[in-house]
Order: sequence, then C-alpha cells, then structure tokens
Amino acid sequence: MSKIKDLTLSGTPMSYEYAVDDDFAKHFRSLHQVFMYITDRCNLGCEQCIYKPSISHFINEEIVLDDALALLRTFHRLGARKVTFLGGEPTLYGHCQHGKPLLDLIDGTARIGYEYIRLDTNGQKTSFFLRKPQFSKLNELAFSLDGFSPGTNDPLRGRGTFDRVVDNIRLAIELGYRVTITCCAQKVLLTRDEDRVLLIERMIRFAEEIGAHQINFHDLFKVGTPMDTWTGSFAPEASEWLPVYDELSNKIAQKEFSISVRLPQCFIRKSEFDLNPEYYGYCPVKLGERVMVHPNGVIRICSNLICTGFGVARYHHGRIIWDYSNNNETAGHDLERNTPCTNRSRHRKYGDLVPLCFSFKPGQEEFVWYEKLHWETKRDYLTVDACIV
Repeated sequence: MSKIKDLTLSGTPMSYEYAVDDDFAKHFRSLHQVFMYITDRCNLGCEQCIYKPSISHFINEEIVLDDALALLRTFHRLGARKVTFLGGEPTLYGHCQHGKPLLDLIDGTARIGYEYIRLDTNGQKTSFFLRKPQFSKLNELAFSLDGFSPGTNDPLRGRGTFDRVVDNIRLAIELGYRVTITCCAQKVLLTRDEDRVLLIERMIRFAEEIGAHQINFHDLFKVGTPMDTWTGSFAPEASEWLPVYDELSNKIAQKEFSISVRLPQCFIRKSEFDLNPEYYGYCPVKLGERVMVHPNGVIRICSNLICTGFGVARYHHGRIIWDYSNNNETAGHDLERNTPCTNRSRHRKYGDLVPLCFSFKPGQEEFVWYEKLHWETKRDYLTVDACIV
C-alpha cells in the first residue's frame, strides 16, 4: 500500500484540498482534464444515454459544492487545466437553490485558475442561466443535439426537445457564448437524402447555419458494456461507419466545412494500426490525462466503463484512495504497450478491424488534444497507401 500525500491547505473550509494517495498522483502525473458529473438528476430520458443506469433508479446524487471545489483544487494542483461539467443534466445542479450552486461552481472554478471551463447540457433549461455573469465565465457551452430536425432528433431525445434546444442555442450565440454541438452518430444519420447527401453531413451544415463554433460527434457502437443496453436500434455497425468516416474526413481535410468538426475514427485495420501504434494507441487510461468524477465517490477514466463497478479510485472524507482491488480499471490494460482500445475489444471482435478510443478524433480542435498532448505531432504515415481505411 502506498502512502497518502497530504495536499490539504490550511485556512477556511472553502479552500481545502483532498489528501491524495501516492499511487493516484503517480498515475495521473500527466493530468490535464477533469470530467465532473456533478449531478445524477436529469430532465430527459434519452434512448442512447450511456449514463442512464445511474439516473434511472432515482438516486439523484450530487457532488456537494464544497467537495466539488476541493476536488477541482486538488486536480488543478496535480496539473489539470480543463474541466467539463456534466450529469445527468448539470443545469439541474442545486435545483432547490434556483441554480446558485452551479453559478458558484463555475465562478469558483475560474478563481482556481482553470484555463478552459466547459459545460455539456441538453439545452432544455439553459435560458435561465445565459444572462448570469458567472455563467458567462464558461469557455465553451456544449449543447447536446442529435439531429437537424424534430424528426431526426426527437426520437432519441424526446418530443419537443429539438425546438427548445435550438431556441437556446440561438440565444446563447446571440449573447456571445462559444457554442458547440455534441451529436451522437446514430444509425439514421448514416443514411442519405434524396440528393444522396449523408444526413450526418446535413447535421454539420445545420450546425454551420445556426452559428455553432464546432460540432463534436460521439459514436454509439455496442462494445459489450452496460452502455449497450441503452443504444437500442440506433447503434450502427462498424461496416456502416467506415465509408461515412472516409467520406467526411476527406471533406474535412479539404476544408469543405466552415466550422470545426470532431469526428471519431472508431476503427482501423490492424495492419495500419501497426504502422503507427504510438498515434493510434491513444488511451486516456494509459496516459492518465483525465479523471471522471461521479457523485457516488467513484473516480474513473474510461467512458466505456460508466455504470460498471470499475474505476481507479474513490474520494471520501477528504481523501482520494487508489483502488487496490481487481476493480481497478488499469489492471486490465497493458500499460507499457500501445494497443487497440482494450475495453472495446475485451468482449467483441470486429473482423480485420481493431477498435480505437472513443475520444480518438484525428485533427480535432480540442484543448487537451492539441495544446497539452500535441497528439497530432505523432501522426506520421509511412506510405500513401497506409492512409486508406
């Protein structure tokens, strides 16, 4: 067992930090970002939600404001400079106090010194916050929107959700927020319209027209973890995604879109992976570049393990304790070697393809990917043919 490194500061209760296990600090010596799931409450029941097992049992847990700020101070001291607030639905954080805890959290995070503060919202109740000065300290306001019309969005997110979120996106842009759109690459978006245009390209064009700075796509592939339960019939197959990725990535490379597009590659042939494992083997678990913090005290790294019993540590009573049991998610990884995604290949095989990390999005304009990890510098194809997926 390693020792606990005491980072607790003297002073007022509002300035304390957590004592950190040495093994935790060692693994996260390159920590850059925090994903903080501040509440389990949500006002939607999206079909594809990977967090639904935690929000469907009415646990309704939240991270207490003082604890959230103490954790953020601790992670900042360990190197983190970007934080994303999620849920559940983060605009419901402290709902009994009319949103004050959320505003205090954003304000406190800025005072700690984080360089990039992001909030990921379903956009249903955002208008209440948009004119608040503390809310305007966000560097990015990411709205979840899974289609370019009620017909493409609402089957996943619920009736009327498209119109409400679009109204709030327009208002946020009008008020000067840096707005991005987060969109799940659901099966219907991989089809084509009567003009043979991919619906996912129409989604990008919609984001352009509305004035978003960026669109960020997430995939919905079944990988043999609890999140599979909630993707229903909306999940595409790898064979459906590959030609779409190839077509869109070529258009991105040719600068055919006026906004930034973050597109997950998801899969690659094993032979191509082997040409550049240092690049394709991107893995937040091995890098220790992020923590995902949940209201139930669990800290984990990989989003594929959300709602499982796996994690890397727990925070409790002012201490962050490394998990020394078999539930530590790092135990199943080859930490010394660059490999295809471990958690995506553990239970499923994909023929001659191997899976890449959920967050592997070549060329993406993203704070940690570019400014902290400089990951694109590792992109060194050996032959022209190797570029072909």
